[in-house]
Amino acid sequence: MDTREIKKEANLLLKALQPLLELGQAYQSMILLDLTEIIRIFVAVDHRFTSNEMLAYGTVYALIKQNRELLFILVNQWELSPEIRERGELSILKIFEDYKQARINNDLQENQLYLPGVLKEHDRQNGTQFFAPITNALYRFAQVVVKADGEETELEKKALETIWKLLHQGESSEKSTDQKEQPNAVYPPAEDSLEKVLEQLNSLVGMETVKDEIKTLTNFLKVQKLRTERGLAKTTVSLHAVFAGNPGTGKTTVARMLGRIYKHLGFLSSGHLVETDRAGLVAGYVGQTAKKVDELLKSALDGVLFIDEAYALTPQTSGNDFGQEAIDTLLKRMEDHRDRLVVIAAGYTDNMTEFVESNPGLKSRFNRYFYFKDYRPEELLAIFHKLCRESNFKVMPETETRLLEIFQTLYDKRDKSFGNGRLVRNIFEKTIERQANRLVNIQTITDEVLSTLLPEDIPPLELLPS
Repeated sequence: MDTREIKKEANLLLKALQPLLELGQAYQSMILLDLTEIIRIFVAVDHRFTSNEMLAYGTVYALIKQNRELLFILVNQWELSPEIRERGELSILKIFEDYKQARINNDLQENQLYLPGVLKEHDRQNGTQFFAPITNALYRFAQVVVKADGEETELEKKALETIWKLLHQGESSEKSTDQKEQPNAVYPPAEDSLEKVLEQLNSLVGMETVKDEIKTLTNFLKVQKLRTERGLAKTTVSLHAVFAGNPGTGKTTVARMLGRIYKHLGFLSSGHLVETDRAGLVAGYVGQTAKKVDELLKSALDGVLFIDEAYALTPQTSGNDFGQEAIDTLLKRMEDHRDRLVVIAAGYTDNMTEFVESNPGLKSRFNRYFYFKDYRPEELLAIFHKLCRESNFKVMPETETRLLEIFQTLYDKRDKSFGNGRLVRNIFEKTIERQANRLVNIQTITDEVLSTLLPEDIPPLELLPS
């Protein structure tokens, strides 16, 4: 497995872990303790910690801890210099040993994982659905570690089986009488606050109208909560919403923040987000769609159900289509659980208007609209700068001029598929790839050279998506 694929898998694992990481520092620590044990199991098999295994472990650690110095070495310098790689490996080895000691300090034994039981109990108490996706993501990471050094021995296969069993111990709802209690198995509240969420919201690039609307909504809900506490008449509050806008405009990010706001204001007890689309709601057989919707809604209770491209549920023909069954079931459950569920339907502006207008029930329940505009060229450039700061890159003035020209051209010819933030990330990734190709031909490479993006590193317009 080449290093690029290893880094890609590390990013996929981080994406799967993100909802859990947002719950606070305690969960971050549990994740890293368990990742360390997964690595230890493989190291114990052949008594070596290979360079690619270190890369896999170190990249996940650096992403979770936001260790920019280590991440810069792993992402940008790993293939360029044996000396720099050796320095990175020594750092990773120290991190690994520190977490092994932390496991001992927490009374964790070998072949014991923290997360499975914690996730299962969290799901049971809060109606979340963390266990399956997170344990699956961790097992996929374990498979990556096995393949990282290019071979898979019989001993490594057995180690992989051990890890699978450890990850799935949490599936049992009953504990055996001799099973040791998880140390400090208290399921901590999120280290979060309303002020922190609003600060994060305001730090997002652009979307000023959305920010203002959420500020107004937050103030309204604060007052409603105060009235309730003082025994005054309650005003009926509908929190269901439509998020309308093109891809990459931050709809999912804001939906997750909105769930946290509702939690801190006391309107939802969990505030977690469950994301789905037509495929997650509609089955292919009569009678199965309602069951599928019910299962999904159960996982979203006390939180937010985010339906991407919700307009795809509307039947396009008069033939057999179970999208309408999904809508009917959804509307009924929204009423049944109006105090425990918020539904956010998202998609292209025109399509979402047609979707809501197509059904009186939808129109009556979705009466709160947020419009996410395309990022302007200056805002696209600001997003690019943010990505650079996060990865220890800097942009020269002439490079910035070149980027702004490209963003202006792409913005002027945009259509409904315009990628916005996703487009910027795509350009950023291609830029650092081109920079790496330029640097491999340089004899003397300084940190300054490694961190500087020049105009020639920006991919030409014809190689970029619209």
